[in-house]
Amino acid sequence: MDSENGLGGLRLGDCEPKDWFVVFHENRGRWWVDWLACGRFKHVSVFGKVERSGAWVFYDFHLDRAHIMVVGDWEADIAIGHYADMGTVVRFPRLLSNVGAFAFRPGWWCVPAVAHIIGLRTCALRPDALFRQCLANGGEIVGREGQNDDPENQG
Repeated sequence: MDSENGLGGLRLGDCEPKDWFVVFHENRGRWWVDWLACGRFKHVSVFGKVERSGAWVFYDFHLDRAHIMVVGDWEADIAIGHYADMGTVVRFPRLLSNVGAFAFRPGWWCVPAVAHIIGLRTCALRPDALFRQCLANGGEIVGREGQNDDPENQG
């Protein structure tokens, strides 16, 4: 099914975040994952706000299963704070899909899963490479690395 088709007047594009916040985690906690990732970042997850519903969607791919959480706007600060404390956060605008394009990702772990969700066509296999690709394709660091104290630029 095409990701831009509507359902009876409801545009599916209005039901997903306009901006994604990609969290690059520096510590995963398992020695063998840290060894395989062999770089600064060991894991990646993503969250974003769906304006239409006022809810935040969090996606975190783990080895046992993918965790998808929906949090109301009134409670989102707690979840956002939790994820922001775990690493560097990059705001990434939702990319317009290329109708009919095939976006198959080899393998399935956190990096290709997040790249697929945000719509970034990349061959990145490790979080460090995805981090560089996000910045090269319009991503902006909004947390931890490069963070400033101006309240207007936080959140």
